[in-house]
Amino acid sequence: MNRAKIAKLVIACVVVFALIQLIPASRTNPPVVASRSLAAHMDVPPQVQNIFKRACSDCHSNETVWPWYSHVAPVSWYVAHDVNVGRSHVNLDNWEAQESPKEANEHLGLTCKLMQQGKMPPSDFLLMHKDARVSPADINTVCAWTQKVAPDEEEGGGADHHDHHEHDDHPEKD
Repeated sequence: MNRAKIAKLVIACVVVFALIQLIPASRTNPPVVASRSLAAHMDVPPQVQNIFKRACSDCHSNETVWPWYSHVAPVSWYVAHDVNVGRSHVNLDNWEAQESPKEANEHLGLTCKLMQQGKMPPSDFLLMHKDARVSPADINTVCAWTQKVAPDEEEGGGADHHDHHEHDDHPEKD
């Protein structure tokens, strides 16, 4: 390929990149209503709250910290989508959105299960958020608490039908 064709290709790529910046991502932080939060509905120990804040709240609360790359398309679309889907599954600031106490208990059990399986926080999130990593001790802390407040109704947990998360819409990652 000659230099003229390479220059045209580079210019075309720059123009396309600039134009896609005009397509907005849905980055929102709905208002936090303390009475709707998980902590308002059950006793959450400070160490569990700290783990949730550090490892979960960017995708599972209304207090998302939107990093610089969440403002640059096409990454912004991906990040906003994952946050919106994460909130739709479990939102620690909108715990009242659970359909029933049984569903809430299933979500708590699933939180433990996904952390034990290394699926939460997801690996792509951890690439840019090293401080969100959960240690075996963190996982044990969360699981001991979830088992205490939402014990499995049957061995193995009753949440298997919900064994999915924000990356369901990205099957190429599985």
